[in-house]
Amino acid sequence: MSQSYLIRSVEPSDAAAIHRIKTSPGVYPDTLQLPYQPLSVTEKQLNERPANIHHLVACHAEGEVVGSAGLIVNEGMRVRHSASLFLVVRDDWQGKGVGGALMRAVLDMADNWLGLIRVELKVVHDNARAIGLYEKFGFEHEGRMRQEQLRAGELEDVLVMGRLNWPRRAEA
Repeated sequence: MSQSYLIRSVEPSDAAAIHRIKTSPGVYPDTLQLPYQPLSVTEKQLNERPANIHHLVACHAEGEVVGSAGLIVNEGMRVRHSASLFLVVRDDWQGKGVGGALMRAVLDMADNWLGLIRVELKVVHDNARAIGLYEKFGFEHEGRMRQEQLRAGELEDVLVMGRLNWPRRAEA
């Protein structure tokens, strides 16, 4: 059964909920975040968010934040058609459509409101659930960064994935 979620722009008052998601033991190992970050780091990120960061949250029926995603639009003159995507879902809400709902909203914003051509992301090589979600939304594997991330004392590979919203040229 598919659930629907309220997707809205992040507010500074969401800091505690987002912090709980990002620092939970079932989430942070698969992110590029450090464990045990203080709440003040998340509060600062939300309060001092630059204009090139478009951040959304997903809330379930009772209004509680269960996921967060967004785009960091590149600001350089020749790369402002592209952005990096970030996504986290509370561990007890994974597999329930939250990630898909956030991906639809973020990619709609990228394609139809920001006019972005390219969206890219990084994902730990063994995060099969996230990789499957990204592939479902048209992301392709573009490269592997060997031993890029230190996780629990081990260096792990990180995959680079990208999605283009541009008519493909005919194959020659």
